[in-house]
Amino acid sequence: MNSSRRDFFRLLEATLVALFFVQSVRFLYSTLYAHFNSANLVALTADSAALASQSGVVQPETLANELIALGIAALLPFLAPLLGRAWFGTLIAAALVAAGRVFMTANGGTLLGVAGAAAATGAALLHMAISICRRPNIFPPSMALAFAADALIRLIDHTADFTWQAAYLDLQTALSLSLFICALLAVIFSRAPTQTPSAYTSLNLSSALAIGGLFYLEFAVLGLPNSLARRAGVEYTLAAPWLAAATLLPIVPMVRAAARSFILMFDGRYRGLVWSLTIALLLTVGFRFTGDLALAALIGAQFMLTLLWWWTVQPSDGSGRFIFAALNLLIAALIFLALSAADYLTFEYAFVRGVAEPLGALLRGMRGLGLIVAISAAILAALPLIAARKRVAWRGGTLGETLGGLVLSAISVTLALSLPRPLILQVPLDPTSLRVGTLNLRGGYSLYFGSDLNATAEAIRRSGVDILLLQEAETGRLISGGVDQVAWLARALNMNAVYLPTVEGLQGLAVLSRLPILQSSGAELSAIGKATAVQFVRLLKPNGALLDIYNTQLSLIFRSDVFSIQQLESDQVRQIQEILAFIELNRSEPNALILGGTFNHAPKTDVYLFLSQPPQNFVDPFADFPEERAVTRRLVNEAAVRVDYLWLRRVRPLEVGITPMPFSSHDMPVVKIALN
Repeated sequence: MNSSRRDFFRLLEATLVALFFVQSVRFLYSTLYAHFNSANLVALTADSAALASQSGVVQPETLANELIALGIAALLPFLAPLLGRAWFGTLIAAALVAAGRVFMTANGGTLLGVAGAAAATGAALLHMAISICRRPNIFPPSMALAFAADALIRLIDHTADFTWQAAYLDLQTALSLSLFICALLAVIFSRAPTQTPSAYTSLNLSSALAIGGLFYLEFAVLGLPNSLARRAGVEYTLAAPWLAAATLLPIVPMVRAAARSFILMFDGRYRGLVWSLTIALLLTVGFRFTGDLALAALIGAQFMLTLLWWWTVQPSDGSGRFIFAALNLLIAALIFLALSAADYLTFEYAFVRGVAEPLGALLRGMRGLGLIVAISAAILAALPLIAARKRVAWRGGTLGETLGGLVLSAISVTLALSLPRPLILQVPLDPTSLRVGTLNLRGGYSLYFGSDLNATAEAIRRSGVDILLLQEAETGRLISGGVDQVAWLARALNMNAVYLPTVEGLQGLAVLSRLPILQSSGAELSAIGKATAVQFVRLLKPNGALLDIYNTQLSLIFRSDVFSIQQLESDQVRQIQEILAFIELNRSEPNALILGGTFNHAPKTDVYLFLSQPPQNFVDPFADFPEERAVTRRLVNEAAVRVDYLWLRRVRPLEVGITPMPFSSHDMPVVKIALN
């Protein structure tokens, strides 16, 4: 009986530690990304007085202190040789994790909050290093349970982790206290370690590479229902229950026994290759197709990858096992960061500047290579299986363990089905007019990389828009906290949403509307820089007439190491021609039409004049608006400019205005149009 209690509390303790680790890593990644960019811009700002009115400002000294805290936290795993031999070692590590996680929630993006998240992350790695050596059967299921729990928690707040907010400090404190109690009970019900030399376990280099690959795939690609669903082109609410099942079924001993039987059909030299190549095939289908087929492929990849956690723990001769576990976990963290950097370049390749050639060309060549990064990570994740010849890590278990795993999986699937709240559509309030706005979200970040989706939603709500065009919306990237900004804003604003990915499935264009959506499609635009597109949405107005919306973002004109300003301007001209051809293809000629988005040029330029003159005859409703009040994009050390437009055709404007958006570098133009 004591053994069952001990194992239960150990698993619960390890799962909570792993969950807090997952949450802290996501928080650290997005927060330090923002702080690094903010501190860099602050150092470049000529007039320090201008910083007073900006959100998200982080001084370089603050960033330096945060990095020092992170560096100190990274040393915590090296306490494993000391604490690993003490009966209370895991209790101390769990207490540090619990305390750090509370500090993170209580202090948010401040120095104390970052230090708390760093401490939770480092202490969690310390706990894992000890557990891998003393409790090897606990580590794999705890990781699967942690990523599943993280995904379920985010379903409560439409893909955002509400436990990051200080308003939920009491809840987080209770969870942290629960972790400490579980760790204490696990110690009470435990006896002294009884491992024999033949049962010693640790991590080796292949384990480090595998864990690094698994970390990347879970954090950046498959671990969240929204990031998986957006790559597959489906709604995250559809993907959530399938993802929960795929992540948790591997904890069922019967499922692992079936996987063992399957892999034993192959020669030991080829088992790992068969497993890794199958995952690569599933990832390829998931990335290159859309719909149910892509969803099924990515869910299958998640299932096979989760099973690989059981291969990361390796037999050891006992000498130096704690230090090797700690060292290899830190190597895994570095592998994760390297893969994440490659992932970042698949989105931001176009803005690589000041890098010596041929390295610069290599980095810019990351366009469209997200699949290659994912497959590379999958191969790393399968290395222990590839290296094995005789040993098979998957084992069956007792009937009770199988039933417990199946019940837990069923509960998680049920929660995944029930937690997402349904969209409650709010129809337009004014029966005679509509308000239309366009907003470049810039990934949810302000000019100095402040972030607050709640404040953004409130500003949009106050503007009264019925139709909203979004650009640079992100739907699950690590740098934006894994949040699906389109889904989150749609539910916060009670609006329908249609999303069109432009880069790697997780960044793109979106239209939010209080009107019924009859049709939607999109077309990729040719671009020598960052990939872009035009989105088409056909709406039904309350009077029964059609309203066609075209949403786009033209190429950014900036000083580049590769392209001249003239080349980028020509790129915009070519994109406008393609947009007009797309409008003609959709037979929008007789309908009321709005073409909006981020055009990345100032008024009276060639593209502006081309749109406003025959035969296009688009109307700029801000043409008579004071020029100094019509600017939409703020810049560092330069005057604000107007780059966001709403062009009208067969639509009568009644009123125009600019809504300030403190948590974007763009403000939102809003046009009130007559319904008839």
